[in-house]
Amino acid sequence: MQKEEFPESGLVRKTFIIRQMDLPPSVKLTKRSLLRWFALSFGLISSGESRNTVLLVLDALFSLLLAAKAPPSTTDIRDFIKAKYQNKISEKLIRYHLNRLIDSGMLVRRKARYFINNNPYAEPNNLKESFAHWFKQPANTAMNDIEAVLVSLSEAYGK
Repeated sequence: MQKEEFPESGLVRKTFIIRQMDLPPSVKLTKRSLLRWFALSFGLISSGESRNTVLLVLDALFSLLLAAKAPPSTTDIRDFIKAKYQNKISEKLIRYHLNRLIDSGMLVRRKARYFINNNPYAEPNNLKESFAHWFKQPANTAMNDIEAVLVSLSEAYGK
């Protein structure tokens, strides 16, 4: 028996995973706790996750992009993690985590290097503005569309 898809499945452009979480002051005390909070709230890890690979990749990525101001390659990220954490991570696993950020719109890859996908109307390398442009605005549009469909459903079922 062949599995049927909903005809609307072809209309999907992007999938968002976002978790509403408390943000106690203690989270802001260390980069590590900020990374964990971001990864969990942005859906990069699940709430029961015990593996920390994505945190190592994010730390390397942000350190190289924002502190060193150098767009890294997967090799640069691998070498950073090996030097800082004495941990070996395959380039394939690093690319997996980076591709999730590319899929979200936060990163772009050009010539084997990773860059913040800048908001075209803001200062370069501004993570907040990049997030607002590539994630928050499309998510708000999706929410508005869902609300419009709910209004239409209410009208259709209310007849």
